[in-house]
Amino acid sequence: MKRLITSILLLLVLHCCNNVSAQGFSIKGMLGDTLNANKLQNGSVVLMRAADSVLVTFTRSKTDGSFVLKPTKPDIYLFMASFPGFADYVDIVTVSKEKPVVEMGTIPMVTKSHLLAEFVLKQQIGSIKIKGDTTEYLADSFKVRDNATVEELLKKLPGIQVNKNGEVVAQGETVQKILVDGEEFFSDDPAVVTKNLQAKAVDKVQVFDKKSDQSIFTGVDDGTREKTINLQLKDNMKSGYFGKIVAGGGTDEFFENQVMLNAFKGKRKFSVFGIASNTGKVGLGWKDKDKFGGGDGSEVQMSDDGFMMTTYTDDGSDLQSWSGNYNGQGLPTAWTGGLHYSNKWLNDKLHLSSNYRLAQQNLETTNNTLTETSLGIGDGGKQYSTQKSNTFNSGQRQRGDFILEYKIDSTSELKMTGNIGYSNSQSYTQSDNATSRDTFKLNSNARESTNDATAKSANATLVWKKKFAKKGRTIFWNVDEKYQESYGTGINISDINYYNPLSVSLVDSVKKIDQRKETNSQRLSLTSKLSYTEPLSKKLFLELEYGASVNNSSSDKLTKDKDTSTQEYNTNLNNKYSSKYDFNVLTNTGGANLRYVYKAYNISFGGAMSNTQFYQNDRLLHVNTNNRNYTNFFPKAAFNYRVPGRQQNIRINYSGSTQQPSIEQIQPLQQNTDPLNISIGNPSLKQEFDHNINLGYNSFKVLTGSYTYLGGGMTFVQDDISRAETISSGGQRTYQYINVNGNYNGYVYSGYGFELKKLDLRINFNLNANVSKVNNYINGVKNTSENNSFTIGTEINYDKEKKFNLSYSPSVSLNHNTATINATTTDYFSYNQQLDGNVTLPYHFEIGSNVDWVIRQKMTAYDINNTMFLWNAYVSKKMLKNDQLELRVYANDILNQNINFSRYGTGNVVTQQSYNTIRRYCLIQFIWNFSKAAATTPSPVEGGTKIIIKN
Repeated sequence: MKRLITSILLLLVLHCCNNVSAQGFSIKGMLGDTLNANKLQNGSVVLMRAADSVLVTFTRSKTDGSFVLKPTKPDIYLFMASFPGFADYVDIVTVSKEKPVVEMGTIPMVTKSHLLAEFVLKQQIGSIKIKGDTTEYLADSFKVRDNATVEELLKKLPGIQVNKNGEVVAQGETVQKILVDGEEFFSDDPAVVTKNLQAKAVDKVQVFDKKSDQSIFTGVDDGTREKTINLQLKDNMKSGYFGKIVAGGGTDEFFENQVMLNAFKGKRKFSVFGIASNTGKVGLGWKDKDKFGGGDGSEVQMSDDGFMMTTYTDDGSDLQSWSGNYNGQGLPTAWTGGLHYSNKWLNDKLHLSSNYRLAQQNLETTNNTLTETSLGIGDGGKQYSTQKSNTFNSGQRQRGDFILEYKIDSTSELKMTGNIGYSNSQSYTQSDNATSRDTFKLNSNARESTNDATAKSANATLVWKKKFAKKGRTIFWNVDEKYQESYGTGINISDINYYNPLSVSLVDSVKKIDQRKETNSQRLSLTSKLSYTEPLSKKLFLELEYGASVNNSSSDKLTKDKDTSTQEYNTNLNNKYSSKYDFNVLTNTGGANLRYVYKAYNISFGGAMSNTQFYQNDRLLHVNTNNRNYTNFFPKAAFNYRVPGRQQNIRINYSGSTQQPSIEQIQPLQQNTDPLNISIGNPSLKQEFDHNINLGYNSFKVLTGSYTYLGGGMTFVQDDISRAETISSGGQRTYQYINVNGNYNGYVYSGYGFELKKLDLRINFNLNANVSKVNNYINGVKNTSENNSFTIGTEINYDKEKKFNLSYSPSVSLNHNTATINATTTDYFSYNQQLDGNVTLPYHFEIGSNVDWVIRQKMTAYDINNTMFLWNAYVSKKMLKNDQLELRVYANDILNQNINFSRYGTGNVVTQQSYNTIRRYCLIQFIWNFSKAAATTPSPVEGGTKIIIKN
């Protein structure tokens, strides 16, 4: 007992000593209005650790303007004082044992309206600010070239990277949306904004994790985040116009022309763009395909637990042959245009944002494909398939979309979104295929196919939100409608020769196919979901939800043979290759979730029960009609922790979900569009159940510009929808979808970046890995494939303000694939180096160049030369005031080595392609950046500020 009392007294003494020690350090001062000689009450005074910008303490100034800050230990601190209408005051303060009390005296606060004549810029610390979860960059603090785009500005900001495709990564996470004054601009594709808006129009760049609409409205954080950048425009740019015109032509009849005009007036925004090009520029952004039109072979479905998912399917109409974007394959010619209009009325209660886009594209492609398949049968040999094809596609698309929001009153809102799309495509393909087994030729196939397909879509969403008097009590109701239809006709001709393995010159048998294909499909889904939140306490919330959905699909795939006597296609169907099928799904889901929200913690757990009813109707043969019923439980849990005062976040999530088979997988049909690769639908397919686990960590230090991120996830699948394949002795491959167990896939991503400011260097490292296990069946034998890929890379960027920029990005990738059916492993690597730079010369000249060097390991004796050294360069001369007019000479693929090659490998299959693409050419361009903004006082602070008043 005596020892216990002694220990307690000792702890009390130590605690008191610590308190005394802590109370011994202080920073004192007073906030004063230097112009009117007034003291400023309730001003914000913040103290952060200078090393990593971690918040140490803060206070408010008293009635006489005085304040006292009490740091806990000696250190170097960042001091910041702010007051509405006044410029921020920033200073470095050192607290030491020798000087425990720092007297700052009167802090000279200066009104923004008088700042121009009275301040001296000493440091650029104030160019980055932390406001809660938002990192805000003052755009004019980061110098870019005259008439630079937003993309160039973003590359200057600490913690933000932009790759060559326009994808933006902020603080280690991919940016999903870039907004302009809080609104979508043409679409939520980031590259639409970054590549087409001028940097000089931007006042502030705000980076934050956007919460879901539901959590923003209810005030109950549901843990959903979407990395978002908002570009806040300068006031003078909101009333005026600006844009860019590009006109260019060159060798070998290459051309690239573009116009973008933005006319803003207050809250009204009007923009128009047009593009005509055959250099590969077919749209505004890198995600152009996903934002442009319906019926590209994708199908939107809703799982039983309410998750939206998009699946890619081949419905036989070949609509995906033209997807509205260019992926480097073939020679494209594109004409694209669009309009954007947005405005607000009724004191911002009514808001409209709308877009219209249209495009036409022609694409000529020559493709050579080699596929190596390990069979695991007989002597365990390998089968090789080669294909040489020529394809011409021509497509037209139109799409219109809108967002309409109305604030009924202070407690309720109504939001409606919608879009309609139309597309038409025509294609012609001629190909020569051959299959061999080791050294023996098995077959050859000369094919011709044509297709004329049309698709339409109409989608709408209505959301009603209501708050009640009790804080946290809300109702959230939404209704979704999605409709797609497509129809097409085409011809399929094949001449197949099967060879005797004893002699490659002896034709054993011949099979000829000449058929007409007709397709017609419709998909309609209606979903309604009602959510209710009830606060059980200030920290604990109950969330209840109920949803119902109807997802109806029908698909007619008809085949008609040619009558050799009349040379006309029969009116009767070939039932073996025809099907008329309905697949309807009715789902009812109810669930509950408990959420604990306190300071930096957000913890939730709960689940949902669902009943799903399938109705399958075979309208052609009437032999595959049945009903099925499933009851599912979907557990979910989430943990999210944001470190107070820092840009750090830790998150862990688990969820269970189901995915239903698509109508293309379940439809009882033998699809012989490629007679040597036949797919068979399986009406007995069951739904799959996914267990999803993911976690992540992010850390960003504003002052040093360093960041760290780490994340990963695993998905374990029950009754996964896989395939069973049969490969005949003649080389014909037939596959059918089946359910299997034991499949999984996972991923890991990580990165670290920092700045060496004295050397003007930014260095980034990244490491990524993907792993998967896939079970399938080949010739009745179970095959387990493990497919793993690893990539490690770095980026070194040297940036001398407005003079010189150099970026070097090497990376190496390794693929390691095994299969139980394959006696050997499939390993191959690729090494990539990218070098990009530009130099500003006297007399407004500029030169720039970029190199992309790819080295790929050879796979087989059939492999072609697949190393590529791609070198582009330009020289430009800028003219007129502010360098508004630019004359540029650009050379593409100077060494004429753009072979374009791709490879994909799984456990027992490796496929590689080479194809024609845009190669060497020279282009002369005139680029005119124009703007006319409303007259206004320029921004007084370019990056500040520590403010010192002149005597």
